[in-house]
Amino acid sequence: MVDCLASTYKRSEFVDTSKVGDRAVLYHRKSGKALVLNPTGARLWELLEVTHRFSDLADRLAVEFAVAAEQTGEDVGAFLRELSEHDAIVVDQS
Repeated sequence: MVDCLASTYKRSEFVDTSKVGDRAVLYHRKSGKALVLNPTGARLWELLEVTHRFSDLADRLAVEFAVAAEQTGEDVGAFLRELSEHDAIVVDQS
């Protein structure tokens, strides 16, 4: 992942989602790999149904979970890196 601040993110069309309580299970149809997201990750995944900028995701998380913006920025960055490594999201760097 290059410059996360200048990029936009959305779900990959190859990922199916199942809700299990307040968690989400992602299944990548091409790789056959699955990821389990905690409640915070599941909420971010919901937001990624449409394209968002990094700052939009971090700001939304800070408000919804009443967490300091610095912490949400780090958490969102780590979350997006992991999803990118699993080809679960599409990153537009234009």
